[in-house]
Amino acid sequence: MLKHPLAIKLTDLAIFQGIWWLAALGGNSAVLGLLTLLGLHLLLLSAQLKRDSLAILVLAPLGWGIDLSLQILGFWSLHSALPVWLLVIWAGFILSLFYSLAWLQPLKPLYQAAIGGVAGALSYWAGAKMGALSFNYSLPVSLITLIAGWAVILPLLLQLIKGFEHHFGLAPVTTH
Repeated sequence: MLKHPLAIKLTDLAIFQGIWWLAALGGNSAVLGLLTLLGLHLLLLSAQLKRDSLAILVLAPLGWGIDLSLQILGFWSLHSALPVWLLVIWAGFILSLFYSLAWLQPLKPLYQAAIGGVAGALSYWAGAKMGALSFNYSLPVSLITLIAGWAVILPLLLQLIKGFEHHFGLAPVTTH
């Protein structure tokens, strides 16, 4: 298990980026590799394995459910009825909120919303450019919708993490 704070941040960042790229390029055919990366993260970085595992089990399905709902509502096509690759992206993202993205936690909700809106929309747009999904509306409408959605999702997710840790009596998000 890694101990040095910078090594932890950089390893988390590298693993999450690996998950994102592999998922965007490989979809469900890359699930074994995606799960391997997620397992590597838990093995190398999770000094608080209980916290991290519970966060994945509770919070990742919420994000996945939002994305699947948008597919059902016709906002986009994820090119799969059951995109497991997207669940693994959500799991990696949740873990990153504890490690390389922990700096978001102390920010004011307005800043969290601005960062979430821009970064969230750009992430899905990049995924669309790589063929992982297709927008069913014009690009401007899709991006504005994603900006608005992620401006709400990220601050709420960060609040859920705080509440989650308090409820389970686990250690707070570290700023390593």
